[in-house]
Amino acid sequence: MKIAILTLGCDKNTVDSEYIAGLLAKKGHRVSPPDQGGDYDALIINTCGFIDLAKEESIQTILAWAGEKTPRLEKKGGSFRLYVVGCLAERYGSELASLIPEIDGMAGVGRWGDIVRLVENQSSPRNIPRLTSLPSKRPSVRITDSMPRTRLDDFPYSYLKIADGCSHRCTFCAIPHIKGPYHSVPRKILLKEVEDLVKKDVREINLVAQDVNAYGIDLYKNYGLCELLEDITSVSGKFWVRILYLFPRSLPDKLLSLFQENNKLCPYIDIPLQHVSPSVLKRMGRPPDVSPILESLSLYRKEIPDLSIRTTFITGFPGETRTDFNRLLSLVRSFRFDRLGAFTYSREEDVPAEKLDSPVPARTAKSRLERLMMTQAEISLEQNKALIGKTCEVMIDYILPEKNLYAGRTMRDAPEKDGAVFVTSAKKLKPGQFVRVQITKASFYDLYGNNWIKEALIETGR
Repeated sequence: MKIAILTLGCDKNTVDSEYIAGLLAKKGHRVSPPDQGGDYDALIINTCGFIDLAKEESIQTILAWAGEKTPRLEKKGGSFRLYVVGCLAERYGSELASLIPEIDGMAGVGRWGDIVRLVENQSSPRNIPRLTSLPSKRPSVRITDSMPRTRLDDFPYSYLKIADGCSHRCTFCAIPHIKGPYHSVPRKILLKEVEDLVKKDVREINLVAQDVNAYGIDLYKNYGLCELLEDITSVSGKFWVRILYLFPRSLPDKLLSLFQENNKLCPYIDIPLQHVSPSVLKRMGRPPDVSPILESLSLYRKEIPDLSIRTTFITGFPGETRTDFNRLLSLVRSFRFDRLGAFTYSREEDVPAEKLDSPVPARTAKSRLERLMMTQAEISLEQNKALIGKTCEVMIDYILPEKNLYAGRTMRDAPEKDGAVFVTSAKKLKPGQFVRVQITKASFYDLYGNNWIKEALIETGR
């Protein structure tokens, strides 16, 4: 069969979709991302159910494809089927089945083999949609064996899911409810996956989990994130390694030395603080004092040249006062994060924050978000302008339609969330190539420059 997989939501979903694609490909099916007008026997939508905007996007996407089902059935003689997997299916499977009867089958989180079995079952699309253990009484995403993985894009970067689930109890987050407790992926499985990705010309591997710095705590006594990084970067080949989503806690000395000594490890820290006001953090169920982590980050910034620190904040959390927000804004101005993302609070069902009093009006939360991002934009522009005239190493991500124009990133920029470097080059470049670029222009988030060295530095891997 020819099967399309459409991925919505986070980077962990991207990995899960590629696991599903790998299982299907292993059974002889042709798998690809959907393209407009594509001719498919089945479509799998991997959904997100984290916040309202993500849920709305998932539902609208399902409805759009449900609306295409009748004409596709008429065109293909009854062979097109629609499947839904992932967080939204896990959380609202029964409701989706009732409201959207065009869905032929659903499976929740971590149920990759189940959705493959549903797709392979040649049932009539007139059958009632079948749900696979939805919702799970005890949801769990656990990988105990190597998974076949088929990439669904041709970018030179990829994601390595080192764990899934979460054992924290942040009051605003439904992830533990949807995915269950934190489970690390065994070291041997991850190293094999890294080797396979590098053989497939992946030149940047991004480690993802709900809490990356908790890696190994549930599996090993003396093996954690730092040891995993040492093993991953010892894999032969030319590639970068980036760490995403560190939970706010003091960082180990060994990680500092790895940043200093390992030329494959991107000097990049992504640590979502969510807020800085102790009263707001306490209501969030987060560590209420961010001072230790800010001190740790300041030390890292002092000791590591070109370190990029990214964080995320929520505005409008219940009980957030004007004083709380001003404290946050002041910290952003003084600390000067290199990268910053933010979003307004989204009220979730079945989480403790749902019952908190003192809600912040949506208009106020949005206004605070705009002020926060405007402040960060000014900081980002100043930092980018300081790079004009300097030479940076850039990995090319893709070729732009304009002649001799390419988009890439430095080690200081994560894919799909940070800025890009737009490169002009007299020499033809290719995705995954490392080149030296002299920066000539800067905008709020992006840089522009020229590749002025005759030979791209593909030998260095940095």
